[in-house]
Amino acid sequence: MNEYIAITKNTLIENTKIEFDLFLRSDIRGRSQYILFCRGNEQFSQQRKGELLNRNIQRLYISTKDTDKYLRYQEKNLKQIIEDSSKDSLEKSGVLYQVAENITKEILDDPKSGQNIERASEWVSNTVQHIVQDENTFYSLFTVTSQNYQLYTHSINVSVIGLLFGKYLSLKPHELDCLGTGLLLHDIGMATISPDVINNSNKLTREELDVIRRHPKAGLELLEQRGNIDGLSLKVVIQHHENHDGTGYPYGIGEGDIHLFGSISRIVDAYDAMTSNKGYADAMTPFAALAEMKSKKENFFNKELLKEFICFLGPKDSHNKSKLYNPSSLAE
Repeated sequence: MNEYIAITKNTLIENTKIEFDLFLRSDIRGRSQYILFCRGNEQFSQQRKGELLNRNIQRLYISTKDTDKYLRYQEKNLKQIIEDSSKDSLEKSGVLYQVAENITKEILDDPKSGQNIERASEWVSNTVQHIVQDENTFYSLFTVTSQNYQLYTHSINVSVIGLLFGKYLSLKPHELDCLGTGLLLHDIGMATISPDVINNSNKLTREELDVIRRHPKAGLELLEQRGNIDGLSLKVVIQHHENHDGTGYPYGIGEGDIHLFGSISRIVDAYDAMTSNKGYADAMTPFAALAEMKSKKENFFNKELLKEFICFLGPKDSHNKSKLYNPSSLAE
């Protein structure tokens, strides 16, 4: 029996080829029936879009077996979606996050695929365009980030938050591209580690900790083999666990040897991990996480950059967003 999932009409781009069947839902006597609206391989024409508008239809449906085709369609048309003035910031951010989930899962499943790495880079470019052109992305992107920690959602969250922070720091577009790519791929080395170790909710043994601490080097080796990853992105991958007091890994380098992107990634990586729900620990509130980063772990981070990060999160009206708050007292 076919199962269906809802999509909004705004995720479809006029005059593009639809590679999956589109259905309308009709509820008759408490039972849902799905009626074919547009066949796969047809153009989603202006006429088709007009039919939906005339009938005030907001949602369409696709078969669950076509989910991958739908995600690939979104990814293929991501630039047009970002540039579409009829779509609001939250819609665009939602599509960006959904596409990133698909790409990042496939990267972690096949970290040696050059095609997947190129897809990640293209996603970052589109996200940078969204962030630079839309003043509402701070709220919309924070709204769509996941609070449930998975390796792929953590990678996306870190990239999104890092890009927003990079914009706040007035980084140039090329720098944002490199930072975002590095952050999205920062944990790619974890794909070389046994899932039994990664998913272990108990206290890790010394041997297991040693295995985990190899992931920055493993990630660097994977990406260096590609030969087309910018050196600035590689700084993120290799330095995101280096502490400014020299107690980090893999090299134990100190503040003077850590690149700006390494310092940014150390802060954002820690913040997202602390404010996400894990199987063995509930998410900390943003205030509690930053308070701990500032008091108990301050030697791990560049102090001036941490202060900027606190200010970056603080001045905006949070509207009760889950990862936002007013931390002005911490920035003093």
